[in-house]
Amino acid sequence: MPSPLSRRAVGRLLTIGAVAMLAACSSLNSMLAPSTVEITREELLKKLGQQFPLRNQILDVFEVTASAPRLTMQPDANRVLADIDLSATDRWFKRQYQGSLWMSFGLRYEPRDQTIRLANVTIDKVSMQGLPDSYQRQMTKLGGWLTEDRLQDYVVHRFTPEELRRADEHGLTVADIKITQRGLAIKLAPKS
Repeated sequence: MPSPLSRRAVGRLLTIGAVAMLAACSSLNSMLAPSTVEITREELLKKLGQQFPLRNQILDVFEVTASAPRLTMQPDANRVLADIDLSATDRWFKRQYQGSLWMSFGLRYEPRDQTIRLANVTIDKVSMQGLPDSYQRQMTKLGGWLTEDRLQDYVVHRFTPEELRRADEHGLTVADIKITQRGLAIKLAPKS
């Protein structure tokens, strides 16, 4: 007949069992927490599209309008390429020009306000059909204005209070942002 356990031994077994259960619950909790938040290309385009159309004057000669972009995800470079239609009207002679502006950007997390923002916005090319080269160079200034004044650090995603609360409950924070073929993959990892 087995000897009865002392109260101390029973207490130790219960303590060990409770610690094991808490550890299991903690592991289960972190497994149930989402480790990646996805934002589709369409959601990103919708957010960016709120800035367009953009209008500006170049050299007091051209009225330029930039339409909403088309996006191409570039996972290998971890960047997004935006192709933007441009139309320019010569204010003196009323001639119309059509063209495109190609820009690219990365993304970054801003912990101060829990947002995902455009980063390292660059103008890759500006082309206007039928416009002399000297004026085409001026169109590049439009690209600088577009990136510096309107799109650098532009917020493309703001985490909701519910998302923040759930991540905080699981001890998670944004660790990395990857561009995928489908959109953005925002990886969450334990807070350090």
